Amino acid sequence: MGVLRLPRGSTRKALFALFALVLAAGVGEGAARLLGPELMPPDTAHVAADGEAVPGEPNMLGDALAGWRARPGPQRSFGIAGGTHVTSQGLRGPEPGGKAEGERRVLLLGDSTVFGVLVADAETFAVQVEGRLRARDARVRVLNGGCPGYSSWQALQALRVRLLPLAPDLVVVATLWSDTQGADLPDSVRFGGVVRRSLYRSRAFLLLATWLDTLRYGALAAPPAPEPVTHGLAPLAAPTLRVPLGEYRRNLTAIADAARDAGARVAYLVLPCVRDVTGQGVGDHRDAWRSAMREIAAAEGATLADASPAFVGRDPHLMFFDEVHPSPAGHALIADVLAAALDPWVVGP
Repeated sequence: MGVLRLPRGSTRKALFALFALVLAAGVGEGAARLLGPELMPPDTAHVAADGEAVPGEPNMLGDALAGWRARPGPQRSFGIAGGTHVTSQGLRGPEPGGKAEGERRVLLLGDSTVFGVLVADAETFAVQVEGRLRARDARVRVLNGGCPGYSSWQALQALRVRLLPLAPDLVVVATLWSDTQGADLPDSVRFGGVVRRSLYRSRAFLLLATWLDTLRYGALAAPPAPEPVTHGLAPLAAPTLRVPLGEYRRNLTAIADAARDAGARVAYLVLPCVRDVTGQGVGDHRDAWRSAMREIAAAEGATLADASPAFVGRDPHLMFFDEVHPSPAGHALIADVLAAALDPWVVGP
């Protein structure tokens, strides 16, 4: 069989096209680096091997599945008065044990707001909403699957492997604030794979990704442009977010699909922040992530508990410790909103 040979002219054209492509990529990358800010260096400060203590976070362990997890056993961190307990599955509270006959389990997914940093066990909205729902049906049990710092990508990994075996009947998704934090790599790349890791050191790729997200989802989809932080003498900027908006939408849908495949229903909880007291929303890129959750819930016909309107006109100092972490009074208000939204499920057919 003869060897296929391209005509000499075609070879030259192909080589010229390849050269032009490489040159254009180089010019684009150079222009992006010249005009854009210096990017933050890789974050290695809190990296730990599976099962080892996270540096600076003695009550967090490295986790091959999701990057980190709360250390099982008694906990006296996260500002919790009197301490708390984390189960082997990563739940805050007592070990759930086997599911009793007729028991109806509600699993909460989220970050430090759901976990309940700075508040005692009885003050978390997880415990409070369980009390409200059990007044309607004593078989209801609420499992707090929140973990400080968890994004929707991390919650999805934990749900699939550690939490769905607990047989929840309803999964409440409340991931939000951690997703919108600036980062040098998205969580899906940092913890989930290395294929695209080098791309996130390319300024041209980051600008293209931002442009595409903005084109599809609007101006708020782009990474925020906060005041630059300093690292040495150079101004830095976060090149991406822990979970870009497109990935966030896909994660919410994937969580719902995983829950339904396991025979559970899904509901969504929009978390409040201190800026909600004005009635104007967050006022920055995070409003787009909130809107995405509302849209996903509507598209799937899922229950949506939006806690933000309940905080309009409230005293911010009474309701929050800081921008996003509710006080005991704030947790009580979230529990009211969530219990009201879940009431049809509790008393349903």
